[in-house]
Amino acid sequence: MRRLRAALLAACSMTVLAACGSIVPGTAQPGEIDIRNLDAGNYPTLPLNAHDDDYRPHFYEMKDVAAMRVADYVASAYDIDPRMKYGSLTWSISSGAMPEELGRKSDMEPIAKRHKMIYGFKSNGSDAESGIFTTTEWPAKRQANSTTVSTMVMQFPDDARAKAAATEFAEAGLAATAGQNQPASLPKYAEAQGNWRPGSPFLRTTLARGPYVVAFLVSTPDPVLNSMVALAEKAYDTQFSLLQQLPTLSPEQLLQLPWDPDHLLSRTLNPDKFQKPSFDDSNALLSLRGVLQYAKDRDYAKQRFTAMRADKFALSSGSLVVHTAGPDTARKVVADRITPTVVSGDAEAPAGLPDSACVENKSGTAGAKRFTCIVAYREYVGFVSSNQLGDAQQRAAAQYSLFANSR
Repeated sequence: MRRLRAALLAACSMTVLAACGSIVPGTAQPGEIDIRNLDAGNYPTLPLNAHDDDYRPHFYEMKDVAAMRVADYVASAYDIDPRMKYGSLTWSISSGAMPEELGRKSDMEPIAKRHKMIYGFKSNGSDAESGIFTTTEWPAKRQANSTTVSTMVMQFPDDARAKAAATEFAEAGLAATAGQNQPASLPKYAEAQGNWRPGSPFLRTTLARGPYVVAFLVSTPDPVLNSMVALAEKAYDTQFSLLQQLPTLSPEQLLQLPWDPDHLLSRTLNPDKFQKPSFDDSNALLSLRGVLQYAKDRDYAKQRFTAMRADKFALSSGSLVVHTAGPDTARKVVADRITPTVVSGDAEAPAGLPDSACVENKSGTAGAKRFTCIVAYREYVGFVSSNQLGDAQQRAAAQYSLFANSR
């Protein structure tokens, strides 16, 4: 009987194995392609942490990490009014590089240094694509009849320093335009200190809230003070509701901020092997509002990123990697050619590269290269661009290889 049971079990096992083998005929293949066969040109295919420890920013670089963090809570012009969807000139702020939108740098930088400003961030936007202002002694429009907002958020070590800095910023700005500008108050925010120039459609206003100084330079189509005041009040309403969601940082906590905890940036094509956090130089980690600060058309970009179901973004040397809801979503981004740029048509995809596509961007799109290639790998999607299709295809192959070789 034991021999009979053993024979029956063996027969059963062979039947199961034979049945499994008969479902899909042919030779077994590996689960992923051999990335050694991809044409990645001279681009790197290994992440920078492949053989080294994860990069840890130096203490003097942490202000840029903090700026990326606060970028996700800074009210852009688009947040304040969706009609102001065009963005431009978004930067981090330091005490040695103060924005002209706040006033003359020679006046503002000593104040920021004296009160030990830790970090800051500015975002500009307009309802006209070329309507962003220029700043000299007092700003002027590039396009008449446009509405613009420049938002500036700066953190100081404590409430007292922020309040003193806000007052001195406002006083210095008014003194620099003495005889031309006049004080302007905001009824809803009595503590705000503003000034404007009669006949000019611009209003500058500064206000401390906790350890933050929040400043706006707003403009309306016509030089009507009440209209500018209403816009500034709406801007403060929007900004303060966002800041309520952001815990403040002590200087000690700032130094302990995490950097690339999900290895999103290390997965991003970085031909120059640049590791220093830099919002200005596009080596950044952001959430949705933060990455929209970069967009030329924030409304279009928001629609596209929402369609991707993307929640985290890495920018590095012109490459973009997004973390999506899962592999199916990532593949759909490729299949549907969901790119942040406006495209004019399809282009040839890289040879031998699965879940990839290339598009030709619409000519005249500000800041866009001619071609963009998309590649999906698990829950990640990478976007690489170039003015030459062959180069974009090689970048896509390198980006896929980086995904496959990452932790």
